[in-house]
Amino acid sequence: MFASSSNKKEKKKDKQRLYVALYPSGVIGSEEKRYHWGFLTGPKLENQPMIPGMRYHVRNSANGQWIYEERPLVDVQASGTLLGRFLIAKVEDEERLVQIFRENPVVQGDDNWRCRHWVAEALRRINEDGTAVGTSVLDWDKIQAWAREYIGKKTADGRYANGTPVGTPRPTWDMLENKELRP
Repeated sequence: MFASSSNKKEKKKDKQRLYVALYPSGVIGSEEKRYHWGFLTGPKLENQPMIPGMRYHVRNSANGQWIYEERPLVDVQASGTLLGRFLIAKVEDEERLVQIFRENPVVQGDDNWRCRHWVAEALRRINEDGTAVGTSVLDWDKIQAWAREYIGKKTADGRYANGTPVGTPRPTWDMLENKELRP
């Protein structure tokens, strides 16, 4: 029994982290549509060169339909065209969190609906659920405003000017403690 409660404490110390992730959308001339938004999960400790994680997002398919995707990542710090990550929560119940993502509506046939709407609704549902995450910042307006400003500053400073070498960890901001974790 003593070992069992000790194991529970161990698990609590290494809770998964939930991030909002920004990628370039490829849309030019629309600040509102400039970024692709999604979620990443990964471990608290990132003390290895490659940190496995998961990506959860919706994307447009070739036929114009929105599709929900969840994909394992070899390195959650540097996946593909990732521009930056924003730590928004400590995960308490990963199965419940994934269930919320899977049940989050994917709207079809509305030309104004985008991935950011899916992220905003997921945040609302996570907040309403109250069990999937613990310590968190789930205010979409706050997250979106800061993410746009932060990535805008990184862009203006030339962070992405010559491309980012494959495997290079991307900028990461901790919204729980309001500090930069990785420039």
